[in-house]
Amino acid sequence: MKRLITTIVVTLSLVTGAYADQFKERAKEIQKLYNQGIIAMKTGKMDTAKTSFSRILKLQPGHGPAKYQLSRLAVVGQDFKLQQRKAKFKTTKLKEVDFHEATLTEVIEALNVMSKEATDKKWSPNLIIQDPKGRLKGKEINLKMSNVPVAAVLQYVMDMTGGIIQYDEYATVIRSK
Repeated sequence: MKRLITTIVVTLSLVTGAYADQFKERAKEIQKLYNQGIIAMKTGKMDTAKTSFSRILKLQPGHGPAKYQLSRLAVVGQDFKLQQRKAKFKTTKLKEVDFHEATLTEVIEALNVMSKEATDKKWSPNLIIQDPKGRLKGKEINLKMSNVPVAAVLQYVMDMTGGIIQYDEYATVIRSK
């Protein structure tokens, strides 16, 4: 009887140890997938993030953090695209800007063309003006600068005209304050 009890205890210990090892491995895999998903989200790879979080839920269906991150993917993806778009304004440099008594419409059209040329036609800021009350009309813009980011030129133009910039996913809208 003692021998039987000893055998049962040893067997249960071995089985329990094996399950504990499996549990630890699954927990490591889940943590690895979660970290990969977060990194993918931060770098704009939303499909990779979705795959990582979905795999977690297959391993552990009730994993709250993975469910939460999956629910945020659409919003985070939009924010990431918008941040990338804004960054383009800071990294695209214009060799020379020279406006004398120019209207806002002329400046915006020129900046669209100059930005395209500066990026070998790979990017355009898609600047548009929305000014239904005409508050931005009639203001002359005089600006001469060299080797300057599009963002800086736009900010100077906004300061001169009293306009504000709204960055959207596909266009950059100029409005009056």
